Amino acid sequence: MINSKLGIGPMSSEVIEAVYRYSHFFRKELMLIVSKNQVDYSGGYVNNWNTEQYTSFLEEMRNKYSNSNVKSCRDHCGPGFSGNMSMEDTYKTIETDIENRFDLIHIDLCHYQGTNKERLYESKKAIEHCLNLNNEIALEIGTDENVGSMYSINSLEEIQQEIDFFKSFSNPDFYVVQTGSLVMEINQMGSFNKSFLIESNKLIHENDIKIKEHNADYLSKSQIQERNGIVDAMNIAPQLGVVQTSYILNKCLIYGINFDDYANLVYKSKKWEKWMHKNNAQNKYLCIQIAGHYHFSSDEYKIIINQLNNHEDINENIIETLTNVIDHYESCN
Repeated sequence: MINSKLGIGPMSSEVIEAVYRYSHFFRKELMLIVSKNQVDYSGGYVNNWNTEQYTSFLEEMRNKYSNSNVKSCRDHCGPGFSGNMSMEDTYKTIETDIENRFDLIHIDLCHYQGTNKERLYESKKAIEHCLNLNNEIALEIGTDENVGSMYSINSLEEIQQEIDFFKSFSNPDFYVVQTGSLVMEINQMGSFNKSFLIESNKLIHENDIKIKEHNADYLSKSQIQERNGIVDAMNIAPQLGVVQTSYILNKCLIYGINFDDYANLVYKSKKWEKWMHKNNAQNKYLCIQIAGHYHFSSDEYKIIINQLNNHEDINENIIETLTNVIDHYESCN
């Protein structure tokens, strides 16, 4: 069973160390929720690691922070999350994750190209494959991507139907509910649908499942506290990438370090496009803040880090800054 209330996307090795350090010193259970884009059996943008290399680094962190309790979790395991639409790719991710001792897998087939009945059937097959490989693997379900929409109470019937289906052959730990949260640019743009969530809480808890909120980045203290007793756990990720990128850029400005090559690399990648809201491509600095983390493994980024290390212990200071974000969430629970 997973008791953690916070899942954190491993946007960088510094984020990972911040998670283990915080867990170690504050005796808190935390989750690392890795996406297929970040790390997968064939690699990812986080240090170009494959799953085995990623797990090796987690083991290194466990040894360094011996009192830590960090659960290794797969976020959004399903077709379409890394560009590959095949179920064979999803099964390969499942198999590699379980080989590398992951604690939880989120089966999410919201991009599956078929009818709802077919999606549920394929979800069942994927979950049964997980359980055949490790009957103690924790499971997260919920197949809708969060779009910040306000659910109506009528959607409770849909939730009940899905839970009844999944409970017929498994015992999921978490069910992902659209709470109304939505991350755009470097802001929380959603609206918390409290009345719906209170009703969802009753229904989901009656089935011995916990509520998980995705896209919970950039929440204020009061917004986090408003969720207490309603939402059991939440995921954050983009915010940590933005925090690290912003810290680096600010330090470059302070020390007069040129970051044009890195900025141009990030900007030309256009990975910021999906996060834009009211602003546009003309706001180049914002684009770099949003998408900088996709390029932390680039030579252009490493050159900046080497130069910054002449002025301060930059990695240590990044970790401390990221730890403050974790504490902001944990201290409100």
